[in-house]
Amino acid sequence: MPAGECTGGRLYESGVLEKAAGGVMRPGGLELTARALDYCAFAAGANLVDVGCGAGVTVEFLREAYGLNAMGVDSSAVIVERGLRRNPQIPLRQASGERLPFAAGAMDGVVVECVLSAMADKREAMAEFNRVLGPGGRLIVTDLYARRAAVTGEIGLPPTSCLAGMRTQEQLVRLVEETGFSIEVWEDHTPKLSEFVIRMIMEHGSMQPFWECEKSDSRLIQGAIKESKPGYFLLIARKTQEFAEGNSHE
Repeated sequence: MPAGECTGGRLYESGVLEKAAGGVMRPGGLELTARALDYCAFAAGANLVDVGCGAGVTVEFLREAYGLNAMGVDSSAVIVERGLRRNPQIPLRQASGERLPFAAGAMDGVVVECVLSAMADKREAMAEFNRVLGPGGRLIVTDLYARRAAVTGEIGLPPTSCLAGMRTQEQLVRLVEETGFSIEVWEDHTPKLSEFVIRMIMEHGSMQPFWECEKSDSRLIQGAIKESKPGYFLLIARKTQEFAEGNSHE
């Protein structure tokens, strides 16, 4: 890995994932996005936001392949700038997923691909997704999950690590349902995760660049993987009620 590629130790901004995934920084790529979009069947011109949009590849796809009024937000100014340099025409802006710059009920769909596990306050984020969705709006999530046991920051991984932020299927279902959503689809796509890891190894020769960018001892990561047995899922949920803080918590 060239010196400086993992700027500041931030995996997300490093380019490591993009090189392994052809510009789409997650397992399953646009194939899983298309699967979810085909299920939801949004009307042309529907308003969607891609939370954690990266350089905007999915936003482009939603606009060009499905005719949707899609926009993207990302907390990283570096990534947003990279996306706008690549295509100045796509609507990307820097914003936190927990503080989306949209009016209540403005969105027909919220797309959250390989982002929720890295968010520090998942309940706050889910409440915000609920807020910006109109009645019956769809939430699409793809991400890692722990098939054996949830992993927390207590094992020494950075709190923003996807591995540290994984939850079990049971925990995720409870979180989604407690924040005003009804789950319509839960699918396991763990083979997509395996394929992604293989591409990482083929691109970089090993998983070492990943571990270096995570600023973690490889033994900690390997221990977390062994303990949690990570999987990958697609979830689609419909907003069925408004969520107000004060509801039951995890």
